[in-house]
Parts: sequence; structure tokens; C-alpha cells
Amino acid sequence: MKRALKNLLRLLPKLNLDAAVIVSKANKFYFAGYEYEEGYLVLSGSDMKLFVDPRFGVYARQNVKGVDIVEARRPAAELNGFIKRFKSIGIDGSGLSYRDFMLISSNIVRQRFHLMDEHLLRLRAVKDRHEMDCIKRASESSGKALTALLGRITSDMTEKQVAAQLDLELVNAGADGISFDTVVAFDERAAYAHAIPSNDRKLGGKKLMLCDFGSLYRGYHSDETHTFFIKGWDSDAKRVYGAVLEAHDRAIDAARVGVRASALDRVARDFLDRKGYGRYFGHALGHGVGLDVHESPSIQYSSKDVLKSGMVFTIEPGVYIPGWGGVRIESMVCLLGKGKEVLTRRSGPIVSLEA
Repeated sequence: MKRALKNLLRLLPKLNLDAAVIVSKANKFYFAGYEYEEGYLVLSGSDMKLFVDPRFGVYARQNVKGVDIVEARRPAAELNGFIKRFKSIGIDGSGLSYRDFMLISSNIVRQRFHLMDEHLLRLRAVKDRHEMDCIKRASESSGKALTALLGRITSDMTEKQVAAQLDLELVNAGADGISFDTVVAFDERAAYAHAIPSNDRKLGGKKLMLCDFGSLYRGYHSDETHTFFIKGWDSDAKRVYGAVLEAHDRAIDAARVGVRASALDRVARDFLDRKGYGRYFGHALGHGVGLDVHESPSIQYSSKDVLKSGMVFTIEPGVYIPGWGGVRIESMVCLLGKGKEVLTRRSGPIVSLEA
């Protein structure tokens, strides 16, 4: 956390800010190691205070180091009184409700608030060794869980049952939890890029299954997607899967320090265009992964981000054909100096079901 705090404290004078109010769970954890949604972290010079209500006071005093803990029944009101001493205040709007902002800013007339969400995300985009190790551990749990799942699914399982089994396998594999609601979709429902698993469709007789899931480890996320074909695949499936896999591999090959993130999107999108599938690829190629499952850098055609050593992000081209189904292949990539590491363990696309 020392590196993170130093970087933030260096940033404040560059933005002409006297203090920063940190609100989101991910940012409070990043800068102070505090793990809850509730509470407000304030940084100004070397002074750091965490305003919490009595439910979290004991935890904060025992687990948050180097920060003054201010326990109050109305933390927002207490914070309001404290920040009146500052003239220019940066605020983390990513976890701030309108109601809380009104409480924090009430009766403040001389102070000016400035959103600093993007600046905070840029600080978090470059991971240190500890962060990369946590993300790798999360990814390893996902790989183990998927292997276990593929040995247990049967033809009478529904999308929801497969998703629930995968969630269980993630925890069994050492994950602290799941990154997000697991996506499992069969056949034509895989054309929904973020399908909600149903409980009325069984896997038996289906041709494909898409699984999008991730693990949590010590606050850090993983994210990956696999598309499987049941017992075999026809010529259409081979063409679609082959095109998506090639787009995925080409984009990963192009990923290196100093490259614009938009260039990776263009590599994958142009290839799918040439194969005739461009109109079926409607989302960004990827996104950063860390304390949030979606964070900086943005890997899309309009992104201004430039790739740096220490960035961890997904590459996830997809083709979604209404009435037929969808194929998405998503892997996490970590840039290290002049090299890179693909963190996601890929599985072959053919799965045989137990009766």
C-alpha cells in the first residue's frame, strides 16, 4: 500500500487539490487496506483519516494501519465538518451515491469539489508484484475449477445448475469467492453476450456451452470465457470458433508495452471483418482486471490508453449470431517489461458429457 499512497499524495498537488475523499470499496482497499463498502477515507499531505460508524470501528482499528480511525454514528456528517478546512477537494465518485454527496457537501460554500475517478483508475492500472501474484492466484483457481467442472457436468444439468456447480468448484479450488455472477449459456442463448442462466433448459442435445466466470483472491479478480462444443462440431461451428480463436491469438501477439490499446482492438476487429463476422462482434475487445473486474486500461477502438508494464487485461473477441449461438474466447494477459504472460489456461473446445 505504501507505493499506492505515495503515488496518490504526489498526484494531489499536480491536480491543485488540498485533499482527496476516497469512497469506493476498491479504492479504500487499494490505498488503506480497508475491506468494506461503508466508510470514507480522507487523505491530505501526511494526514489520513477513515470515518466509519461503530459497526466497523473495531475491525478498522485492528486491521487498517497508519490511518486515524474516526468512529461516528453519522460518518458523512463528521466528514463534512472535517473537510471544511480545505479549499479544493478531490472526490471519488465511483462509489458515491447522490444522497451521500449531499450529506458530505452540505453547508460547504467556499470549497470546490473535483471528480478524480479517472486519475484513481490510472494509478491502479499498473500493478505491483503483490497485486500480480494475487491475480495469478485467482486465475489459477479458475483454471482448476473449470477442469473439475468439465469432469462433473451431465446431460441433465441446466444452465443454472452448471453455473452453481462452477461457483462451488471455484471455492473448492481456493478462491475467496466469485468475481461476478457466473454466465452459462447453451446454444442460441450464447448469442446473449451476458446471458442470465436459466433453470428450464438441459444440456443434453445442445451443441454448445459458453461459460464466463472468474475468481476472487485477496480482493483481486480474474475473468475468463470458454466456449465448448458437445461431443463434436459441424462446419459452421468450426468456422466461427476458428475465426474467434485466430482474432484472440492475433490480438495477444500484438500486445506489448508502448502499444495503444486501441490497436489491439483493431487487430481483432479487422480480422473478424475479413472473415465476415465483424457485424456480430459488438463489444470492446477487453478491459483491465484488478480490484474491480472491469477497470483501466480500456481495450477498445476509442481508447486513449497506452499499454504499460504491470498492466493486466483481458482479450475477449466474440461472435454472436442470433438464432445460432455465440462464441467468446477470453484470456487474461499480464505485461512484464518487454514480455507478457497469458494467465488463463485454455481448454480444448470439445466436451463429452456423462449420461
